[in-house]
Amino acid sequence: MKRCDLDKALPEGIRSFDEWEAKIPKYQTPLMKRLDSLDLGSRPENWTRAALYEIVLWELNRYPEIDDTLFRDLAGAAKIAPGKHREGKELFLRLLGCRNVGLTMATAILRFVNPGTFQTLNARNGFVVLGAGEIPSRPEEAADYYFRYLDELRKLTGDGFDFRFADRLLYQVDKATGRKLGS
Repeated sequence: MKRCDLDKALPEGIRSFDEWEAKIPKYQTPLMKRLDSLDLGSRPENWTRAALYEIVLWELNRYPEIDDTLFRDLAGAAKIAPGKHREGKELFLRLLGCRNVGLTMATAILRFVNPGTFQTLNARNGFVVLGAGEIPSRPEEAADYYFRYLDELRKLTGDGFDFRFADRLLYQVDKATGRKLGS
């Protein structure tokens, strides 16, 4: 392609590719500014696994946008006692309100903050514990479903089945049945 042909791709009213780039929200986020400023040629110490993971998540369009207040508040979930998971409802709903954070991601975040109280919920785990049925998409209904899942999971664990590792084992149980997702 020639440059003159490329220039024809510019949206109406945009005079240059630099101007266009400055108007695309995806490229104006704090994450993008941080990645653009890595400057590894001059500052090789900026090359970290965290930077690599941010690049990967950005490229996959899966980088969660969790503000500093919610990030700080999530640390409080570590103090929620086993069986008291409903105390985390407000945090759970706030997570669901974040860009690129769906139900499975929100539950995984809570699970790694406090595995004795929270476990990951996905289609496989939900099926094993609660049976067939759609996982609700509306936040309030999703929260109720998640907390019911945790209630039932708490009943199933113990006596050689550690709650802290239940999510990964339930996933394996469902896979071992040969069930295809969506069936």
